[in-house]
Amino acid sequence: MNAALARDPTALRVNLTAPTTTVRLGPFEFDGLKALIGMDLADALAPMMIGPRVQRTGPNGVVDVYPLAIPDGEGLSIPVKFAGEVGFYNRRSVLILVIPPALVEVIAAQLAAEIAAGQADARLWTGATGVKVTEFALRLRPGMRKAVPLGRFGELGLEAA
Repeated sequence: MNAALARDPTALRVNLTAPTTTVRLGPFEFDGLKALIGMDLADALAPMMIGPRVQRTGPNGVVDVYPLAIPDGEGLSIPVKFAGEVGFYNRRSVLILVIPPALVEVIAAQLAAEIAAGQADARLWTGATGVKVTEFALRLRPGMRKAVPLGRFGELGLEAA
């Protein structure tokens, strides 16, 4: 946990929710999300975490909740096999979401009200992996929650903290 970051007034505070994909069979363990992105998500998020990861059960299943503070100019982009990349960063207190082409319509539907109100916009961009991605710029409001349901796997979402 990064206590100094928790006090940074310029950091965006969000809770990232991601599906709990670990399956345990006796002494064996398989993490589907780790296999997809090639690393443990908690390890990738550790520099921005301001509290411990917790699990929560919701309408879409069990999710891991990662409390984050994203400093201005910082973020995370993760290459996703066969899909491009997914990520986020803080650009002067605006949350930038990096979305692979396969998820653009789903995310645009989730952000339709914000796009219509001028609180979010999108642009096509070449991401860090050289693949075309869409970046959504989003002004967070206290209590804002956006999530993409993933069926029985839970959800992938952000909650403004």
